[in-house]
Amino acid sequence: MGKILLVSFEGDEEELVNSVISVLDSGREKFLFQEIQLQSKIRHKGIAIDLKRREVVRDNRKIELTYTEFEILQLLAQNPGRVFSKEQIYSGDYNIVMSHISHIREKIEDDPGNPVYIQTVWGVGYKFNERAGSE
Repeated sequence: MGKILLVSFEGDEEELVNSVISVLDSGREKFLFQEIQLQSKIRHKGIAIDLKRREVVRDNRKIELTYTEFEILQLLAQNPGRVFSKEQIYSGDYNIVMSHISHIREKIEDDPGNPVYIQTVWGVGYKFNERAGSE
């Protein structure tokens, strides 16, 4: 179990910052500092989602999505295999979720009636197909 360090300090901000740096420096060898890289692109068989640019490309063709469509696709694609209920995807009218999913499928699927990427889990919600494969 980790330890909690409480620091009490009276003085100006510069002294406080220097004290904190001193405490961190004294225990630096005990900590692993690691740069965290946020995932900025998601790739799955023929589809690329650039999260920074908010762009979706399928077979070298840019797909235009609305703000909400992109948010839903991003949520599902970042969590392949995880099932999200309609409530988790969008609060409000659940028919709106079905409408957005339908529009996304029309834009990214070869055959929206037989979706490869976004799949329905009957009675539960939707998931991004983990078997679509990651490139």
